[in-house]
Amino acid sequence: MYVKILSVILISFNLIHARNCEVTKLRDCCCDASRDLSNNVKEETVAFTAITTYRKALTKGPIIYDRIVTNVGKAYSARSGIFRAPVPGVYSFFFSLMGLHSNHIYMYLYKNHVEVTRLYIGGKGRHEVSSNTVYLTLKKGDEVYTKGTEGEKLYADEPYNLFSGVLIKAGNFN
Repeated sequence: MYVKILSVILISFNLIHARNCEVTKLRDCCCDASRDLSNNVKEETVAFTAITTYRKALTKGPIIYDRIVTNVGKAYSARSGIFRAPVPGVYSFFFSLMGLHSNHIYMYLYKNHVEVTRLYIGGKGRHEVSSNTVYLTLKKGDEVYTKGTEGEKLYADEPYNLFSGVLIKAGNFN
């Protein structure tokens, strides 16, 4: 499942990137990753996907997604569970939740310690999966992470609980 999700993220990134390329008759693509943008922000590639294998009860802190699938730009920390924006821009984040069949869990997405959105599963004797995609405008150094219901457990035997992000467009947006 996470391979499909990662594929969708990467395809979306490539489509957005291709649309921003200036194509001429002499070249197929003239995108230059080091060129200055109009607002003096360097173009940068940032993309990560991480999965949690954490089987213990959740704590008050960020969820640690310790199995890194990809971490281009090294902006996600598997030690802290926090993504820190290396450049300002518009980012897309995806997160998913699967708890044990016997518990109900909320999972929250935070930007700089402020809740942005949440997921919920009710348990009720079956495994449920919930997911969400969010687009956020971030400044350099802004932090994004997830937290869950303290004391509850995630289903971590398989790769259902993941956290992904990708820089869509670098720049200073208000």
